[in-house]
Amino acid sequence: MSMSTASKTSAGVEIIFLRSVAVMVSLPALVLAYAEEAAWPAAFTPLVVLAAHTVVDRRKYLKLSVTGANLLGVIAFLSMAYEFYDNNLLGKLLAGAHLLVYMTWVVLLMQKGIRQFWWLATLSVLQVSVASVLTTNPTFGALLVLTLLVMIWTLSVFTLYRVQLRMRRSDETATGGGGTIEDSLSTESDGETAASVATVRSTVDVRNGLHIDSDEPWVGWRFCGIVSFAFVSSLFVGLFAFAVFPRVWVNEALGGISELQGAIGHRTGFTESVELGEIGQIMQSDQRVQTVEFTTVVGGKELTPDEFATHMNMDEVLFRGNAMGHYRNGRWRSGGGQSASVGDLETRRWFRSSRRQSDFRVRITQDPPIATFAFAPLPADNVVSLVDRGRRGSKHGQIEQRMLSYALVHNNLDNKFRAEPFTYEVWCSKPPNGQKHHLSRPSSGVRAMLNLSQELLRPLTAFESFESVTAKERCITRDLASSLPSLTKLAIEVCSNEDGQLVSERRRVDSVLAYLNSAERFQYSLAANVIDDSVDPVEDFLLNRKSGHCEYFASAAALMLQAVGVPARIVNGYKGCEENSVTGRWEVKQKHAHTWLEAYVHNRWETVDPTPAAAREEGVAQPSTLSWWMDLKAAFADNWFSIVQKMSLQQQEAMAKPLVDSVKNAVDTIRQQGLWAALKMFYEEVILQPKKWVSWQTGAVTFFLLLILGLAIQRRPDHILRSALGRLFRWLRPGRRGQQSVVRFYETFCSQCERHGLKFPNNQTAQENALMAIRYFSGRLSDEEDRRLPTRIAHAFNRVRFGQAELGDDAVAAVRSDVGRFTELLSGRATEGT
Repeated sequence: MSMSTASKTSAGVEIIFLRSVAVMVSLPALVLAYAEEAAWPAAFTPLVVLAAHTVVDRRKYLKLSVTGANLLGVIAFLSMAYEFYDNNLLGKLLAGAHLLVYMTWVVLLMQKGIRQFWWLATLSVLQVSVASVLTTNPTFGALLVLTLLVMIWTLSVFTLYRVQLRMRRSDETATGGGGTIEDSLSTESDGETAASVATVRSTVDVRNGLHIDSDEPWVGWRFCGIVSFAFVSSLFVGLFAFAVFPRVWVNEALGGISELQGAIGHRTGFTESVELGEIGQIMQSDQRVQTVEFTTVVGGKELTPDEFATHMNMDEVLFRGNAMGHYRNGRWRSGGGQSASVGDLETRRWFRSSRRQSDFRVRITQDPPIATFAFAPLPADNVVSLVDRGRRGSKHGQIEQRMLSYALVHNNLDNKFRAEPFTYEVWCSKPPNGQKHHLSRPSSGVRAMLNLSQELLRPLTAFESFESVTAKERCITRDLASSLPSLTKLAIEVCSNEDGQLVSERRRVDSVLAYLNSAERFQYSLAANVIDDSVDPVEDFLLNRKSGHCEYFASAAALMLQAVGVPARIVNGYKGCEENSVTGRWEVKQKHAHTWLEAYVHNRWETVDPTPAAAREEGVAQPSTLSWWMDLKAAFADNWFSIVQKMSLQQQEAMAKPLVDSVKNAVDTIRQQGLWAALKMFYEEVILQPKKWVSWQTGAVTFFLLLILGLAIQRRPDHILRSALGRLFRWLRPGRRGQQSVVRFYETFCSQCERHGLKFPNNQTAQENALMAIRYFSGRLSDEEDRRLPTRIAHAFNRVRFGQAELGDDAVAAVRSDVGRFTELLSGRATEGT
């Protein structure tokens, strides 16, 4: 290789290496910023990398001294200590992560040698490790694979860079030149470099190592192929280790905390209160909330959402959340006493019904972040959580139902949000034919006895039931005539007959629905712009703009019914679901969020939806340009959670069992039928069946065949063939028969020794066995000539077996005589030697 070509190659490797280092440092920092969900400081690392690459590495305008680096390191440590002090567990962890980022910046500004590049690689790996603790998002898995590729590529180029550096130092030493900046920072001594130069020079042209010549660049297609193979192999080994080796999962880990902090507050319709007003245009979101499966209890037949809704007398499946009955100043609350929200202070009931009493089973998997409410179709006979039931006898992890609002809530005793999916089953019974959809009373214990006695005594007394009193107390807002005079006046007009008298409760509900569902009066719209902010938002909706979304329709209907004495409350949750185009599962998304109302009529809470159904369905059904991407993302997230995050020992055993059983069956088949019969069976069952070509069996066979082929090519097939032919010719020569005889004689010698109590270890040589036999049978080998028998037998065996010697007939006869004499000596003695 000429000097000009060598210098160009050296410069090219250095440029590639420095750029690879820049990517290697930037990518883990961005992964950390993604996991932390904060730009500062990790997201600014690429800017520091760009500045350092230009000013320090390429232009060499800046040279940060060791003293300056130490000073910046002290400042970084003090900054970390300030973040660490008086902070929670997550804050302390982030403080340590920020220290890693600050130290990376300091090293980037230094003049770099081999040691500094190793520091950068180590700091990058540590940042990825911290990011793995901060997030459970499946996107991290894809970023981790990309980081692995970048790290393997950079370290591979690093190897070339070090070789180039050694060659450069050798050339400069030969010409009397001084060392470069990189040389002065290298951790290798001059002795090590001088010793390695000869090795480098001698291996430059070796085909099995780094193949370097004047026609092929160092970073060429062959190098890229080696790196690609190393990446795929590393990925395969990592996946194999992850699937095979058991792990210990730590409960309440930090993963997902950052996601919860930013996600809980952004979900509408899932809080203890709903606020109306100027919120602008509502955007439809394809973010998934939960997946749902409908089956019959008897037979386990799968149902579509439409079939289930038909059985339950619904126009569309409603997944009920919270209920709120008190309104004041544009805000709905679920509390009693017409003031504060009681929320978790409500009495709750536990579900104890049997599945045999129900007709349908609805399995729901709620996506994180999960706060208070469990969304499910009601009425429900039973609700059973399938995960995280806690200790025996504990209610932690189960689902309860509030006695007054009927809301299903998670029993989180530690008041923490769930950062992982939660699966539960809801058992429902088919209502009688023609009966309107209503809620059954969640009663248990003394409350059930009290309600039953009040119902039986109702015709004989003037007392109202407890639930009726509670409904009027909690779901009729006081002083509506003064707080909402226009709405109250309109409600009385709508619900009165020609004589000015209020109609029956049933007709009041029908009249309000008919009034709001009139297309001539009101229109459904996701825009919620207030026209007159001097009046209440609901009155502005009824009297001025006459268009709005479901919250306005439900609020207006509920308040109008309350104004005419009918207890009513709004309910927020989800309505409908759609099929995932990738997995085929039914999914409830954010765009299905809906608000309806429940009216207390004839001592029953009856579900009523005043929102124009056609207009809302049209808005929900509008296709999204990224709907396919959201479906794919949801499918990937499901697999990531089930395969990666919650891989248990039982799942690992279930995954490995088919492979282990198949290997055992294959071994048993070979033992019973022979190798040829097993290969024939594999040919007929796999090779001749194209559907089975893509399977682990064909993959394993292909791998082993390619491995054998590769090893054969590496071992030079011509040499192997030449050696095999030589052994064949030697076997065909007349002397081969004598060699076989000597081997048989030695085997007879060993069997006689074992017959008389001496068994040779498998790891000993023939000569060691002979010495052991002489010592063991010393009492029987009394003559000096007899003691030489084992040695002569072992010597003849070694000559034939390892020396490839050809013994004549006389020599073979001598060995036969020695073995016969040795057998006679052992058989002719009554006692064994010591």
